[in-house]
Amino acid sequence: MLSSTERYLVDSIQNGDRKAFEFVFRTYYADLCRYARNIIQLDATAEDLVMDIFTRLWETEKKLVINSSLPGYLFTSVHNHCLNYLTRKHKRFTELDNETIEKLNRLIPDENISGTFENLSAIDLSALIEKSIDRLPEECRRIFILSRSEGLSNREISTRLEISENTVKVQIYRALKKLRVALREFLSTNILL
Repeated sequence: MLSSTERYLVDSIQNGDRKAFEFVFRTYYADLCRYARNIIQLDATAEDLVMDIFTRLWETEKKLVINSSLPGYLFTSVHNHCLNYLTRKHKRFTELDNETIEKLNRLIPDENISGTFENLSAIDLSALIEKSIDRLPEECRRIFILSRSEGLSNREISTRLEISENTVKVQIYRALKKLRVALREFLSTNILL
């Protein structure tokens, strides 16, 4: 149940009161980021997920319905958003079908290494890809994740991040190039038969 202060804040946000929104943001942001970090173990991604919740809160203020406490609503929203993120990420990197294996093999033109993805378990490949993505520069990683994990087009990414479409294309190209290099290095040092 909302306290009278929480009810006032929610009503104010619903009426587009920026100061009320800023107060809620300043009050809960740090705690929500710590909570998200405990779930997903990645600092920058945790902050991005919390920012997503606040962005949605501000953009859908008229539709805002909170039946529990304000902190309860915020923590539940962050919790669910983190779980959705982990579910998408896990599904994307562990469910390898033959077509995916074929595409990965084409990334590596070396005939001595080609065909070796069949010898990798989904877990090994998932860990390798996640580690490689985590090592990308921050902007490059963020753009790549928006493109590949969230399925956004170059135009959607450029609009969301307020950058040019050309920058998006260049960053995706760089990310793919670095992932290819990481995959080649891993395969050449670890699973040559």
